[in-house]
Amino acid sequence: MKLVEIKSLDLIGENEKGKTFGFETIARSGFIFAERKKDTVSGNHFHQGISHSKNPEILLLTSGKIELNVSSIDGENSQSFILESPKLIEIKPNTLHTVIALTDIQFLEFNSLEEHKADTFYPQSNA
Repeated sequence: MKLVEIKSLDLIGENEKGKTFGFETIARSGFIFAERKKDTVSGNHFHQGISHSKNPEILLLTSGKIELNVSSIDGENSQSFILESPKLIEIKPNTLHTVIALTDIQFLEFNSLEEHKADTFYPQSNA
């Protein structure tokens, strides 16, 4: 079962000013822009896909480098990726995901805060 899809952005232009990238995604109702400092950990949760914007969850890594750890919620399937911006990341429902910032990072979530809160779940602790 595929837990996550990672896509490089399409380079549509480059000159002395820099680079321009393009990508396609489905329409969403809101966005969250986030910055995280190097060595911080975010996520460690999953989404059931209740909210349209979490089926799949889409993140656009706009700057920096991360370690993305994903696993099925039953823990039987897990993967780890080292990703450098720019990357478009689609996380499938019921995929536990954790982001470790290897550098200072910035990313855009393609959902509103309300949608995020309505469809975010944390793994049960055995403690």
